[in-house]
Amino acid sequence: MPLTMEQMRLVTRSYAQISSSPHPYSEIFYYRLLLNHPFARALFPDDMTHQIFVFSKTIDVLVENVANLTRLRPTLTDLAKKHVKYGVKAYQYAAVGTVLIDTFAELLGEDFTREAREAWELVYAETAGVMISAAYPEN
Repeated sequence: MPLTMEQMRLVTRSYAQISSSPHPYSEIFYYRLLLNHPFARALFPDDMTHQIFVFSKTIDVLVENVANLTRLRPTLTDLAKKHVKYGVKAYQYAAVGTVLIDTFAELLGEDFTREAREAWELVYAETAGVMISAAYPEN
């Protein structure tokens, strides 16, 4: 389901706030992911510095293209195939999405409205859907 103009605005505006947080959201995200989902530790290198950087740049690109996420389909397909090589399973995308959105909610507090959450959930669902269908066509 395509995002409405208002949902795109909410994603863009909330991400500007999230990105200006004094503590990088991607560090908080990985801390929470590894704490709440120990299975994920084996998927990442010991030094997470590069991973944290790449993750934030990936979210940057999603937000920059929020008005036309289908433009990212080739990039997301390639990324999904890399994730398979790293050992990521289709069911793990749900945990990642929950942690990401909960991290945003934590950082923004009451500024992360129900509407903003729903907009981010749609962005994540569309992104994860493309990646899962590309990497696991049997699902």
